[in-house]
Amino acid sequence: MSAAVGVVKLDIPANLVGLAWRAGPELPIVSSHRHAELEINLVMRGSATYLFSGRRDRLVRRSLLWLWPGRDHILIDRSPDFDTWVVVFRPKLSRKHRQLDEGSSLYSRRLSEGEADWLHRVLLAVTGAQTPAENNAGMQFALLQAWRLYIDAEEALLEEVHPAVERAAVRLRDDPSLDSVEELAAAGGLSPSRLGRVFKAQMGVSLREYRNQLRLERFLQVHGNGARRTVTRSLLEAGFGSQAQFYRAFRAAFGTSPSRYLRGETASGERISPLNERRRRRDHG
Repeated sequence: MSAAVGVVKLDIPANLVGLAWRAGPELPIVSSHRHAELEINLVMRGSATYLFSGRRDRLVRRSLLWLWPGRDHILIDRSPDFDTWVVVFRPKLSRKHRQLDEGSSLYSRRLSEGEADWLHRVLLAVTGAQTPAENNAGMQFALLQAWRLYIDAEEALLEEVHPAVERAAVRLRDDPSLDSVEELAAAGGLSPSRLGRVFKAQMGVSLREYRNQLRLERFLQVHGNGARRTVTRSLLEAGFGSQAQFYRAFRAAFGTSPSRYLRGETASGERISPLNERRRRRDHG
């Protein structure tokens, strides 16, 4: 691949709609960059951290992450045994499927053992394609399978966790405005401290981080381009209890203020396409 001013050009043969390959700790570190292709990562072993304009996303085994076109990112803190699938899709393929939604996939999610193994075997088959037609058919199948598994990832993972963790995650997903850890713990029969430790160990994030992820995803979904609602109305509908709580969570997640993000500016002031514009281009591209 080649890069200029943070933009990376991926070397995908002209007759292919995408490529898949395995990468490990020897993967060269590229400074914060972006590219025109949609990328997904499926971590098979080890751990690493992605940075997105000041936001961090910790990846562990079975993490599935979507990196959207034009989204600045850098991979750091790779463990010595880090091993991941890297899959990239040309825009002409990803734009065909309107169910693919950036606002619904802001964070990595962990697949179950069975689902991660299934996607791994799909990608192995794609890399074994003998002709461009086989590769292209396989890449489209892999894209749609990965999206389905990602959307269902919480349910698949919850089948493997402590019942108290499952109940807490489901309650927060149904009502992200819920603030009481004591109430969540009592419903699961654990002490608040015990629930917090088990939840983070099994879900990969703390209760507070999980709740804020749900609230931020809901905020971006309900707010849209902001033409018909105020930020205050949207943040309250998303489950935040106050503007201060929302602004702290938003800045921690995105490294910039909500107003700058919604205008399409990064933390450094660089212009990016706002989320609603990127959706519109994808829908009409």
